[in-house]
Amino acid sequence: MMPNLTFTERAQADMLQAWLYIADENLAAADGVLAAIERDAGALLLQPLMGRTRPELGRLVRSWPTSTPYILYYVSEKAGITVLRVLHHARDVRLASFDQ
Repeated sequence: MMPNLTFTERAQADMLQAWLYIADENLAAADGVLAAIERDAGALLLQPLMGRTRPELGRLVRSWPTSTPYILYYVSEKAGITVLRVLHHARDVRLASFDQ
């Protein structure tokens, strides 16, 4: 059975916010950033534990930098990966919520 890649509603909202911000200047770049984020998230399915553990953000939360300025915050489960947030690397993550 193939592992699932799931984006929470909050992660989807993060991605939409990023797309809108970038698309204001360049639609193609905005599409490219989202495609890269989704591709990088899919790569985590092959080695879900390669992300850094982030116990200060929540139990089992891990982070993985994408090939974009955005970082994936996720949990690895038997069924696959659940992306909790997609946040710009300059953001203070201590102020973000990581509830599922």
